[in-house]
Amino acid sequence: MSDDAVAHTDARTGSTLRALRGLFHTRESSLFLVILVAFAALWILKGSIFFSVKNFEGIVTGIVYDLLMAGGMTVVLVLWGIDLSVGAVLALVSVVTAMLLQAKVGIPLSVGCGLLCALAVGAMNGLCVAYLRIAPFIVTLAAMSVARGVALVLSSGYFVSGLPRAYSSISEGKIGGLPAPYLLVAILLVLLHLLLTRWKFLNQAFYVGTNPRAAVLSGINASWVTFVGYVISAFMAGVAAIFMSSKLAMGFSQFGQLAELRAIAAAVIGGASFTGGSGSILGATLGVVLIAIINNGFVLLHGSPNWQQAVSGIILLIAVAVDALRTRRERRE
Repeated sequence: MSDDAVAHTDARTGSTLRALRGLFHTRESSLFLVILVAFAALWILKGSIFFSVKNFEGIVTGIVYDLLMAGGMTVVLVLWGIDLSVGAVLALVSVVTAMLLQAKVGIPLSVGCGLLCALAVGAMNGLCVAYLRIAPFIVTLAAMSVARGVALVLSSGYFVSGLPRAYSSISEGKIGGLPAPYLLVAILLVLLHLLLTRWKFLNQAFYVGTNPRAAVLSGINASWVTFVGYVISAFMAGVAAIFMSSKLAMGFSQFGQLAELRAIAAAVIGGASFTGGSGSILGATLGVVLIAIINNGFVLLHGSPNWQQAVSGIILLIAVAVDALRTRRERRE
């Protein structure tokens, strides 16, 4: 083999190795490997039980709602914000929709009114954060209290049940042989990914989150982008509420407890940062899957259900610590 051929082969090999090294340095690929390790560990410890159809159905059913809220939370975190109201929005939408259905209002109108409530909360959050310049933590914490309080008053703290059987078709129906909720959630997440990465308007969220002042000076309407981001977050929580109330055939003011913490943890684990400017829908999706597997493994290994809340808190703490270390390293570089 000639020297030129050897040099060409070495160059191709080096290029391939660099590409593989770059692939496995991405947050998404690292998460995927961690998920595979978790799968392998649970397969060794609880093989037949973990890989049973019933167990996987339980995992998938549980993550449908978290996937939607983590996707919306990612958009807000990219904008250098936070949304603590998503769990309360889920509760409010479930109660409003269920009460309308109880009153014999049609399913499309009931669902539409429920989603309008979600959009109203998102618009209020966006208005206060983007235009009144109030801290996102304060705004969404207040929205959380208001939304859950209204849901509690409307339902008097009781389950809102007795919904029409046809409403369950939203969660139990199938499209092309696939469960409708899974397919619709996948479509929404792909659409949100495309909007965040390909649509010029929403893609500006990365610039707004990285440096809001520079974004404004470059001609970006940062306030409007921020407003839309909070509306998207609330809307995704509203859709999750429709699926949940349809699946459980009721609305309840205590739905969505700690949902905001799981959404934040999944988004941050997936690459979003509390300092804004980074995050991906794929990363948030993998973050939700990882948290679900950890929680499922905790149950299969006979951990007390009372400790699950503590486990969620530990996962969030680890995610925050990782984000802080990453931010510090990037500033040094």
